[in-house]
Amino acid sequence: MEAALVVRAKLDKAELESYPKTTGGDGIHIFVPLEPRYTYAQVRAFAEVLATLVSSERPDVFTTPRAVSRRQKGKVYFDWAQIAEGKTISAPYVLRAYAGAPVATPLAWREVTLRLRPEQFHIGNVLARFDRVGDLFEGVLKRPQALEPAVEKLSL
Repeated sequence: MEAALVVRAKLDKAELESYPKTTGGDGIHIFVPLEPRYTYAQVRAFAEVLATLVSSERPDVFTTPRAVSRRQKGKVYFDWAQIAEGKTISAPYVLRAYAGAPVATPLAWREVTLRLRPEQFHIGNVLARFDRVGDLFEGVLKRPQALEPAVEKLSL
């Protein structure tokens, strides 16, 4: 959760709206809706820069080796290489095949705290949550943003 908040701070500096989502496992995905004019290569390059920035500023939180066997335990890997054609992710509201039947759940940023446990969102409560909070993922589809101003803000 700390890593997600570090990434959010960097995205806020870039003035990019972002949307967190549990993976239904032990991770967090952060979605940044972009105008549909960017290539995978452009978006991936931006994500790599973002990963490099947060990893260099907070080496106590992030690990950088792509190979799982080389990653430092207790640290988070920012998987910028996942942005590629043909890659899969856990979609929002998908039931995951893990103990407790967790669901990949969109979150409001105010919910992303050090106390958050992704397993708290499961098949037994996620529909009632949706009725209560609505579709927190809607902005990903309805609020596209430009990358160029963000890149400028991050390079200052």
